[in-house]
Amino acid sequence: MYFIFLLLICLLLLPSSSWSEKLFFLPKSLLIIPEESAVRIKWILTPESKEQAQRINSEKVKLVVDIKNEPVIVYENKLLVYPRSGYFIKLKEPVNDAICLDSGVMLFSNGEIFGYLEIEKTQEPFPRGKLKAIAKLPIKNSHIFKGDETVYVSGFNGRTKKYEIYIFNNRSRSFEKLLSLDKPVYSISGKGNDVYLANGNVVFEYKKSKINHIYSHPREEIKEIFYNEKVGLIYKTSNGIGIIKKDGALEFLQTENPLVFLKGTSLFVFFPSVSAVAELLNIDDLKNFSFSVLKIIDVHQTF
Repeated sequence: MYFIFLLLICLLLLPSSSWSEKLFFLPKSLLIIPEESAVRIKWILTPESKEQAQRINSEKVKLVVDIKNEPVIVYENKLLVYPRSGYFIKLKEPVNDAICLDSGVMLFSNGEIFGYLEIEKTQEPFPRGKLKAIAKLPIKNSHIFKGDETVYVSGFNGRTKKYEIYIFNNRSRSFEKLLSLDKPVYSISGKGNDVYLANGNVVFEYKKSKINHIYSHPREEIKEIFYNEKVGLIYKTSNGIGIIKKDGALEFLQTENPLVFLKGTSLFVFFPSVSAVAELLNIDDLKNFSFSVLKIIDVHQTF
């Protein structure tokens, strides 16, 4: 049996505790979790009112969560925003990607190099961040992805005419090629050489040099996937977030254009329409339930 939260009606949560005395409005949002689940919700940034909220284009921002569980917004690839403290870092040059490992290491790439930010104090209102190289990316204009303490790179090799995937070797501080594909992948996660790949509405697994289909979303393209050993495999579409298991998948949250970050057993969700961030704690507990979703509700048709 499932316990259904209509987020736009009855999310009663405070940022300092799991439960709240205040009602928040989240439009077109639905959360479904098993009744006996240990999953709990805590607001990191409480929703703003419809009148106060500045609707954010989710395509212009990226979400990471640092070692202190503070959400960090990368805005238009040029600005790091710490919304809880109001702290800003202006980037000297635009970055294409930003990831943060569970160890707290925040990493960036500009399509050519992969590294970290060196912060420079200036007389300007905001400090500036300069990208310091750890390694050169194996393919120009490639992208970095976060795994379980693993960094992957994917890009198109114009010489081989293949889409290639690499893994970062911490010891040699270089990238090693894992596989080549005829079609692009749009998101990657995994642990070590065991990798999950998303293309269109399909998720594949690359393990022991073999590629196997593991899930097809019935309605939308899968925009991102996130994996760690504690939780398993999480996916995100334009309007949904779910967990994939061998016996099925559960799309437990539907909302418009969420941003997602998986850290440990917590899933952080940014709601652009109300500038809010929620932490779903103990999300790994969903692995303990047997479920199979035959039909997924479309949030646009439901509300």
